[in-house]
Amino acid sequence: MVMRPRLACGPLQTPRRRLRFACAALLALAAPVGIGCEDREAPDTDDPRLGGLSILAVGDTGKPVKALDALDPGRAVGRALGAEDERDPIEALVLLGDNFYPDGLEKDDLKDRLRENLVGPYCRFIELTPRGAGSLRDACPAAEAVHPIPIFAVLGNHDYGEHESPELQRRVVPDYVRSWRMPKDDVGVRELRGGVSLILLDSTRVARADGDDDDDVVRAIRESKGPWRVIAAHHPMLRAGRGYDPRFRERMERILERAGVPIHLYLAGHEHNLQAFPAPGRSPALHLVAGGGSDVRKISDADTSRTFAQGSLGFARLDFDREPKPRLVATLLDVPAPPLPARARAVARFEITPDGAVNVLDAAHGGP
Repeated sequence: MVMRPRLACGPLQTPRRRLRFACAALLALAAPVGIGCEDREAPDTDDPRLGGLSILAVGDTGKPVKALDALDPGRAVGRALGAEDERDPIEALVLLGDNFYPDGLEKDDLKDRLRENLVGPYCRFIELTPRGAGSLRDACPAAEAVHPIPIFAVLGNHDYGEHESPELQRRVVPDYVRSWRMPKDDVGVRELRGGVSLILLDSTRVARADGDDDDDVVRAIRESKGPWRVIAAHHPMLRAGRGYDPRFRERMERILERAGVPIHLYLAGHEHNLQAFPAPGRSPALHLVAGGGSDVRKISDADTSRTFAQGSLGFARLDFDREPKPRLVATLLDVPAPPLPARARAVARFEITPDGAVNVLDAAHGGP
């Protein structure tokens, strides 16, 4: 039985967060999206001037629209993401794969799918290129694109359905959407403000790779600067449902052992629901499944380490705080299915400390 913890509203928007949002808005007016976020050197994490960093993450967003926008689950999640950003601003959005169902992108319908599954639902966070504005502005009026931020994305198994889909997502989508960021290889590391290394992993390619040649992935993880490290991938490492692949788990365990650096959080989609697997003192210290981007799958059997599961639309929020102490607060939020109002509600919240301890905040332990 899955217990459904009832939480109060999320953290209040503090003066520090309001100041951070104001600064981010001024910078956005002066420079293109993502400058200084994707490729810059990580700042000294002991610098007392560093503030927090907040990210939203969601997977399995790409289900084709088959209903009115007001009744589309993906649009509901998009509205909830926007409302969460308005409540307490974020600095990046992470898409956890299966960005375009059922078979990825095709060149012939690329603009239509961008309109349905990226530019329309996430307009608040979108910055279009001149080329994108010429053909997609109807889906994202400039007046609605009020908070352009980097959108970091990984590929899922459905994104590999069409042969051309992976390269279209890696190389052509950025011609239309300037805020889109996707690694061109099996792994890419983005060093974000506040000592956060976001490790974007193509779990489909890693799972299908022949032999044990994982040197590039190991090297990328090992060389991530940290001290906070988050892996974002499509497939869960742990048994979270029918999509579980024990070979991928074994491979990832070998990769992380060889890399030899602590992973605080592993984010995944694939299972169309919300789940949490704390593993305090281990690496990763916490697994979160946040695959409720456009569809819902019922909860099935999982590893006994699972402490929370809910079959609903929803997403994850990550807050890296320095005050009153360094910590990562990871929250799962559910979103009611249309036609109910798209108001996200925190249903599970965890605190991770720099040494990998995991504490449950404002929530009772659930179970499978």
